[in-house]
Amino acid sequence: MGNSTTHPTKYNLKVTTMKGIIPKIIEANSPGHSIVQMPTIRIENFGPVKYFESEVKDIMFFIGPQASGKSTISKAIFFFKSLPEELLKWIYDATPEDLEPPIIGFAKHLQKRFVDYFGTTRHLQPFLMEYSYANDKTIKLNLNEGYVQVNFSQTILDELNTIFRIVRDYSTQLQQQVSSNTLKDLLERDAERRNYFKSLEKHLHTLFAETRNPVFIPAGRNLLSTLADQIQNINPHSLDGFTKSFVDRINNLKPVFKDNLHALVEDKKRLTTTKIEFEQVYFAIKVITNILKGEYRCDAEGEKIYFSDQEYTRLQYSSSGQQEAIWILLLTFKLVLDQEEVFVVFEEPEAHLYPEAQNDIVELIGLLANARPTNQIVITTHSPYILTAFNNLLYAHQLGQSKPAQVANVFNPQVWIAPNRVAAYFVANGQCQSILDEELNQLQAEKVDGASSLTNEKYDKLFELDD
Repeated sequence: MGNSTTHPTKYNLKVTTMKGIIPKIIEANSPGHSIVQMPTIRIENFGPVKYFESEVKDIMFFIGPQASGKSTISKAIFFFKSLPEELLKWIYDATPEDLEPPIIGFAKHLQKRFVDYFGTTRHLQPFLMEYSYANDKTIKLNLNEGYVQVNFSQTILDELNTIFRIVRDYSTQLQQQVSSNTLKDLLERDAERRNYFKSLEKHLHTLFAETRNPVFIPAGRNLLSTLADQIQNINPHSLDGFTKSFVDRINNLKPVFKDNLHALVEDKKRLTTTKIEFEQVYFAIKVITNILKGEYRCDAEGEKIYFSDQEYTRLQYSSSGQQEAIWILLLTFKLVLDQEEVFVVFEEPEAHLYPEAQNDIVELIGLLANARPTNQIVITTHSPYILTAFNNLLYAHQLGQSKPAQVANVFNPQVWIAPNRVAAYFVANGQCQSILDEELNQLQAEKVDGASSLTNEKYDKLFELDD
């Protein structure tokens, strides 16, 4: 990572009056030009991961044996990248006691979220997690007497204290306002509160240099599909933070898919002014239909896969591949349709899918990566097919620079992947080895296909014994 020239960000804090008092956070123009560093993450002695350090690229792969630390790394990245959203939620729910002093209250909230995501820490050996967002903005987590300690760099600490001062002032001013329950007053107070949180959200995005909506798609999705009708009865405290968040997300989305995907696009076209990237959306529908071999709908009777207007099967009785893939497909479609700026973790997208379908799902993920230029993707996988399929997209991008029309006949340009956006690691025995060939700009899938080599070696031994 090269040196970077930075200038401290300055903020003018201005109070404007509507009916109440709303703090407005306006970013001042910084003198000169600043070069923003790419975020980096470092992990030492956490779970199965002995050491890992990397820039956080737009598309990251982690492949290796089970229990090697792939999910640990992806969850750690997600934890840090979701901090702006966590902080905004915490401020929204904070009591006056939480804000005295707020930096300690927020640190305790992060400790709790860490346990939600990774489990209790009292049995662990000392570890370190460090995430650098940009320009001296760093958060470190380490263990002290069995408990996670949260350490903010001075730049983040100063700006957090500025935010918390505004929050305290706003909370105090709200309490001093004369209460009135007329409809006009209620609507004005509601509008003021929305504007206040929009200002805070913008400030947090600037502070952490992070504007993406974080989405985590965990492994084991077929179980959630099988228990679709009973999922609301599962005790949320029995789920880890990632799975609970995923369950909440899909439960909120199910009513959206009451009709087929084409109807959803038409509704959005008629009822909203949001720009729709039709080429992306219709390509996504084509890929999804090819993988599902049908259409998903959720009605009053539950979730179904339709094969024709009258023929269907309930989702819990569909194939394991359909159950595993369904919410990867639908979530990705919705993100592409809505043109959300996102950071998405895909755990084992290949689960229960035939190699041909794995190729299709890679193209869908590639489409999402390109749907917005700032979108970021993390993939954990056991499948060399996934890496090989992404190699095709990397190669398509390279060859497409000189032969765009010919390559477009093989791969939709919407899924070509620029090599400079990619990092890939083989994770095993606590160590992480890059498997990106920087000369060829290809992922070294053969390095992780040890199972085939072992199988062939044993077959050769049997062949030698065959008279």
